[in-house]
Amino acid sequence: MNKNNYSNTYFKNRDHLDVQHGLYIKSFLEKYSLSKVLDVGCGTGRLVKFLDQHGFSAQGCEPEIAALKIAQRINNDKSIKKAPATSLPYKANSFDLIISASVIEHLTKKEVRKFLKEAKRVLKPHGYIFIITPNFSSPFRYIKKEQWFAYSDPTHINFFSRKSIRQLLTSSGFHNINFQFKTLYNKSLNQTLPPYLQNLPAPIKKSLFFLMFSTPLSALRDSLWVSAQK
Repeated sequence: MNKNNYSNTYFKNRDHLDVQHGLYIKSFLEKYSLSKVLDVGCGTGRLVKFLDQHGFSAQGCEPEIAALKIAQRINNDKSIKKAPATSLPYKANSFDLIISASVIEHLTKKEVRKFLKEAKRVLKPHGYIFIITPNFSSPFRYIKKEQWFAYSDPTHINFFSRKSIRQLLTSSGFHNINFQFKTLYNKSLNQTLPPYLQNLPAPIKKSLFFLMFSTPLSALRDSLWVSAQK
């Protein structure tokens, strides 16, 4: 795998749960009546803990020691394993859902294919994979150029557009690929908005969230969300 140096500071700065991601994954599990979930590249394990606290059977794996120590401390040690995305230490047909949030941009193209092969192996029949990664087709990349958010992390070595990730998932044997998701606004999501939008009336913020996640306008977002089925 990529041998970038992930320092203690790197993970300390990222030791938090993205509320929006957590709430949506929870609703995704509930929508499809899923229970057993694996967070691949779980980082400091905040999402694993969040899902476990909401009654799901959540596990995680993480290859980097700096993050692994935090994840194992805040979770049951047995629920977090040291493992790379390309070699998952789990039996075939074990999970209803595999999450890969902010992971594949750290992998080479060959490693991403290995990960998807492993993900398909450990997913149950008709199970789902949910991926979050920077959207290389975002217009903000062209506007901000070298200041684009995904370029600020030197450990990002691989980027994806909707077209390229669809082709990759399809060639890896996944189907029912989806890029639009029904997310509902609530006050806890204010932090995900730019400061100048946080004081807008709630009805306007609800409309913004709907447009940016549940319609074709989701293609404009900096983050690419995609789900697919085995």
